[in-house]
Amino acid sequence: MAKVLEYYKQGYNCTESIVKAFNEENNSSIPISIASPFGTGMAVGSTCGAITGAIIALGSVKGREEAAVRNESRKYAKEIMNKIKEKYGTFECLELKKKGVSCSEIIEYTYNILKECLK
Repeated sequence: MAKVLEYYKQGYNCTESIVKAFNEENNSSIPISIASPFGTGMAVGSTCGAITGAIIALGSVKGREEAAVRNESRKYAKEIMNKIKEKYGTFECLELKKKGVSCSEIIEYTYNILKECLK
């Protein structure tokens, strides 16, 4: 089983699982606590927490520190979002669940897209 899914099964939410696995695989130190409020679609079924976790991790690597620097992270975020929309038709947690998409499925798919984008 993928490490990201092991974390989810241990009780981390979808966002925390993505960030925790990303930290471990990339020797990063994004605080897991930053991801805590984003699980279950920001606690209201909105944007899927797995997607949010991937965007948080992406920002830690491709984000900018100064406004004068071009924001290169946007092209990677767009790639991630487009692939998810293409496969599932939505970013919304509630809609994904209505379509029968399990949390484990979207966590694993999103994490794999993140890794692919950062190669």
